[in-house]
Amino acid sequence: DGNSLPVSTFVPGGRVPLGTSQYEKRGIAINVPKVDMDLCTQCNKCSLICPHAAVRPFLLTQQELNSAPKDFKEGSRAAIGGGVLDNYQYRIQVSPWDCTGCELCVRICPADALKLADAGKVIEEEEANWNFAVTLPDRGDEIDKTTVKGSQFQKPYLEFSGACEGCGETPHVKLMTQLFGERLVIANATGCSSIWGGSNPSFPYTVNAKGEGPAWANSLFEDNAEFGFGMRKAFKQRRDYLANQVEDALGDKEVTMSDDLRTALQQYLVMRKENMHDLLLPRGRSIYHQIMEKLVPLLEKEKGSHAKIKQLYELEDMFGRSSFWIVGGDGWAYDIGYGGLDHVIASEEHVNILVLDTEMYSNTGGQASKATPKGAMAKFAEGGKLTQKKDLGQLAMTYKNVPRWQRVAAIATASAKTNGTLFQIRQMSSPAIWQPVSDHIVSDHML
Repeated sequence: DGNSLPVSTFVPGGRVPLGTSQYEKRGIAINVPKVDMDLCTQCNKCSLICPHAAVRPFLLTQQELNSAPKDFKEGSRAAIGGGVLDNYQYRIQVSPWDCTGCELCVRICPADALKLADAGKVIEEEEANWNFAVTLPDRGDEIDKTTVKGSQFQKPYLEFSGACEGCGETPHVKLMTQLFGERLVIANATGCSSIWGGSNPSFPYTVNAKGEGPAWANSLFEDNAEFGFGMRKAFKQRRDYLANQVEDALGDKEVTMSDDLRTALQQYLVMRKENMHDLLLPRGRSIYHQIMEKLVPLLEKEKGSHAKIKQLYELEDMFGRSSFWIVGGDGWAYDIGYGGLDHVIASEEHVNILVLDTEMYSNTGGQASKATPKGAMAKFAEGGKLTQKKDLGQLAMTYKNVPRWQRVAAIATASAKTNGTLFQIRQMSSPAIWQPVSDHIVSDHML
């Protein structure tokens, strides 16, 4: 009935609703994993590697467990790991309708706790369990997100995308959303990641209970680096303006405000003046985000006291600090968009770059790119590519405005270093590239 919808049904300005992929329930898998919780070591690697966020760990209290479906209750175990986890029950739950049957979770599990079973049978047994699990409160704020295990208790803001089964791109972007999702801004180059990331009407980026989530926009192959760079420059300009307005309000004796508001504004101004990019609080939280959560209700309460307080309230979204990421594949980063990417890397602007290096043009059928290794066969290189792979990392590191170790991180998704590297990138004051290990180079030690 889509053809009968009037224009007035849609939101103007090119905006689309978030999280619509959760309603698709494609059920395309022949076989779906089942979890033996008696074998599970609670490492959460199955969740980390799942390309579609269809395998997740859940924490619940004993009271919540009492109201769970029988099978869910019988399959839950006391959470291990100490600290806050001692207060909860734990269960790995699969969404049988959203799983694509890629087997990655089965292969990465160190304890062989996941086994494939007939999808029809698993749907019958697990659908009610999944429906119950997603109603549980999000307890990510209680867990240290800087660890591999802890990151998977964070809500994935990328779920149930239309990516191919076993996709090697989505786990990296999904992890990025789990670490920075409520303040993430993505400039996405055309390619695979723009197709699975923004194909109407099924949109996989979603929001939390507060309505917070990634802001995503797509641009062309040839200008995405500049597109994301412009986003960051505009945001910086608006934050500089906000800092000036805060300073003006604090210095104006006619502006009356509570001691709590004055203290919070002074704290923000100190952070800005000392150019503190993003101090991380315990468990990987952003101090800017914490200041914003403190300021917004105070500004809302006191906005009627003076025009300058009202103006600060209207700029409330600028108190937090967004995490800007320029995302694209090797066709963009190595080939068509390299000129713009080089320009952005040469700048000293704080942008982060994620290169999803599949070593070919995946979206258009597997043509060779400058990221294709020498000798590799691909379309347009049927006899093997004649030239060696361009070393994007070495080219990036020719710019000396930051130390070499800050420049480039080429890492596997399941590596224990992944989370730490992302947080290091997040705190840098200049361009940084994250180039995950290619889809086509997956060895046993990575899993």
